[in-house]
Amino acid sequence: MHKEHLEHHGLTRLSKTSDFQVAPHETDVRGWTVVGSDGKNIGKVDDLLVDSARMKVTELDVDVKGGDHIYVPAAEAQIDRTRKEVRLDRYAPGVYRTSEVADATRPYADERLTRTEEEVRVGKRAVEAGEAVVGKHVETERKQVPVNLKREEIVIERRPVNREAGATDIREDQIRVPLMEEEAVVDKRAVVKEELLIGKRVVEDQKKIDTEVRREEFDIDETNVKTRERG
Repeated sequence: MHKEHLEHHGLTRLSKTSDFQVAPHETDVRGWTVVGSDGKNIGKVDDLLVDSARMKVTELDVDVKGGDHIYVPAAEAQIDRTRKEVRLDRYAPGVYRTSEVADATRPYADERLTRTEEEVRVGKRAVEAGEAVVGKHVETERKQVPVNLKREEIVIERRPVNREAGATDIREDQIRVPLMEEEAVVDKRAVVKEELLIGKRVVEDQKKIDTEVRREEFDIDETNVKTRERG
């Protein structure tokens, strides 16, 4: 079944070819212990499977305890260089044996094409939107204020008198009578009549953000596609 798997996926064993070798900056994990998500020993890495078209190691051939093999996508393997272990968080012994992999209707390592789209996340930040200026200025207006003012005026009363006058009584004479009156005296003083209490409050408005987002859509040529049912 090993050969059928390699032919089906177009893979080459690294141990069987001289055209490829592990890059100096990469780790050759052949012979390393393979453990599952529970930390239990599954087996050892028997070989590396190379996709010659992509010039890349795509699967690990794991020799499972009991003489069976499983094929694990290299992208799914977590390498612990300190312990020289390969951790398979999604796999355990007995899963996807070579007998299952050989079945073309249920391959072990499916090729995956993901679809990605952009999502809009709107954040908020405080920015200065302007300022409100509150001040005061001086205006002048003319007012007419009524006031009662007193004044003196002369009062003359004439009444008859019958008595003899002396020789010196006949002369020019006059009497001066001062007349008083009140006048308005304007006195002004500043009086506080009103005040403004100035503060701020927070109000919330709802706005619609207009933006463009991109998304990927699958282009599927179904000419030679056979539908598979997964059980």
